[in-house]
Amino acid sequence: MAGLEKFDADTREEKAKRDKVALVYPPFDDKRDRSAYYVAPPLGLLYIASYLEHENFCVEVHDQIYELKSGILKEGPDLYKSAAERILAGSPDIVCFSTQCTTSPGSVNIAKRVKALSPRTPVILGGHDVSFIAEDYLHAFAEIDYVLAGEAEETLPKLIRCILDGGDTSSISGTFSRKSDGSVLASHGTATRIRVLDHLLPPAYHLVPDLSSYFALSRRPTILIDSGRGCAFACEFCQTTLLNGTKIRYRTVSSLVDELRVYKDVYGSFEAYFVHDLFTARRGFVEELCDALIEADLGISWQCRCRIDQVDEILLVRMAQAGCRMLLYGIESGSAETLSRMNKRAKVSDPQTIVELVKKTVDAGIFPSLSMVVGTPEESLADLNATMALAFRFQQLGSVNAFIQLMSPLPGTPLAKRLIGRFTYQGQGVPTAFSQGIEFDNGKRLQEDEALISSHPHIFQSFQSVVPDHGDFELCVDVSTTYCKLLEIYRRTFGRLRELRGLSYLAMFSEWRTYSMKAKHVSVLGGLKDFEIWNLFEQYLRDECGSALSRDQALAEFFNFEHLLRQVSESPPIKASQAISATEGRIALADGAKLYRADCEIEGFPDSRNALIVATQDRLHLLALTEEQAEAIALSLDQQVYQQLSGRAKEAISKLTQPLLENGILVPAADSCSHSSSELVA
Repeated sequence: MAGLEKFDADTREEKAKRDKVALVYPPFDDKRDRSAYYVAPPLGLLYIASYLEHENFCVEVHDQIYELKSGILKEGPDLYKSAAERILAGSPDIVCFSTQCTTSPGSVNIAKRVKALSPRTPVILGGHDVSFIAEDYLHAFAEIDYVLAGEAEETLPKLIRCILDGGDTSSISGTFSRKSDGSVLASHGTATRIRVLDHLLPPAYHLVPDLSSYFALSRRPTILIDSGRGCAFACEFCQTTLLNGTKIRYRTVSSLVDELRVYKDVYGSFEAYFVHDLFTARRGFVEELCDALIEADLGISWQCRCRIDQVDEILLVRMAQAGCRMLLYGIESGSAETLSRMNKRAKVSDPQTIVELVKKTVDAGIFPSLSMVVGTPEESLADLNATMALAFRFQQLGSVNAFIQLMSPLPGTPLAKRLIGRFTYQGQGVPTAFSQGIEFDNGKRLQEDEALISSHPHIFQSFQSVVPDHGDFELCVDVSTTYCKLLEIYRRTFGRLRELRGLSYLAMFSEWRTYSMKAKHVSVLGGLKDFEIWNLFEQYLRDECGSALSRDQALAEFFNFEHLLRQVSESPPIKASQAISATEGRIALADGAKLYRADCEIEGFPDSRNALIVATQDRLHLLALTEEQAEAIALSLDQQVYQQLSGRAKEAISKLTQPLLENGILVPAADSCSHSSSELVA
């Protein structure tokens, strides 16, 4: 022990002699339902940290997302003060921020606090946004001393050494600095990139809390894997090609499998997230990786991001066999004209073909997230309706996460460049695609963040939006914030009512929207909670559609079913820990499960017309039941009826319901709240 203590002391003394670098990932917490269900270390910063350590710097990584989630940092007006104090507690010689979109205001405001406390400590900004408008940041904020554009593994160590040694930073590729006269000096070359990703140094996980601490904050333990960089496309709204280049760089399959194997040995069960925007760009790579994962049999599930025109049924089945559980498709729009204006260069733009590919994804056993946008500059009402129609068809498939966001420009993109002069900032009540996650003051942004965003629209572009050519910006806001959330529960009722009225998707939505704005005395619905959206739709049905509900059996049935669906969605999810292998006596449904027995055909419902609606942590499920199973559950739920049954009948019920006990959907009646059968069976 004495020898070990001496070694630790020597290490501390040796570290004290080295130049200290603080790498900061600013606080962020997106509380939307579709936000990430995991907390993971900032992979990009950990790669950079490894390169800094390789050059003999002493590095501290401040993952302020983790610090916020774990309670080390507290939301509120003092958040940035506390963040700055934690950074400076290690007495760094230089402080570097990694920023992108939403976290840019926080980076600047924390940098202001750092400079106020330690004026002589140099501050460097890097990341997506600042890479394209570096000069604007340096002109606007005296607290920012340097901006480093592009990939930074190789360039940041050189820049820091140059700064600390008093050298000429213009010799470092991708560097922007401020001259004594206030003008900005740019380097003579663009940022260098890692040409062979297998040559990347391993991420410095030893500089952040153990991954088990991150897993404890996650709904599903997840490790990010840098599988590739670059994109061969040039979508008008995207920064990826600009930042990482048009040449796609993959890591070798063997290096990826080896990395996963190491993590599995050390951390046990987890899910891998391959963080490459164009994972399926090279089919041969995906096939080779899938084959290797199947052969390795690591038991690791994974997710990725894809273009839908780069997959087919054969590839999707292979991906599922190899462990792919989730993926994200950038669908963008249901309008071929809009896709063309975006320079999406989509080989597949027909809505029917898109829906078929999404269905093949679901059928393969992969859960897709489907990202769409509205409020594009040249959008017409017909374009908007086409996207709403496509979102509706996605919801019909079930087992998908379809969402619509409000388009916002990102610095450096062709979209942002041609929209100069058309930007509009509507305040934090109008959430754009990349403006949420910094609501640190009781659900609102801190005043200092709001002041920056309002004062520098040309810098904080992701918080801006554009009035589309059709002119109804507020309509786009309401479609993006409420339409998919409404369909998430009441899609069948909405669809049936639309058919009865003979209306388009947009017109049907607009009818409900007009009613809701009057009921709430507002001019825009953005900012409503989920339950408020659902309450307003139920009120609308009862107040405006009462005659249709009484006349049309299908509409009434859909509404009754989806009302129960809502109740389940608002209940605590089923817990695996409550599962038991056997029980005697009456059983009841666990919280988070309801029995529904339909009187007529319901789209997506089992042919038997009997099902359990079950909420798990991930999503809602419909579990098909036979008539015998449904009757057995119904008899057991009714305490008076159950008590009068014969022993033989109770034994038969036990056998029919046994599988549902084993997965926690049914529980012993004494362990569940007492409900009458009328509350549980429609």
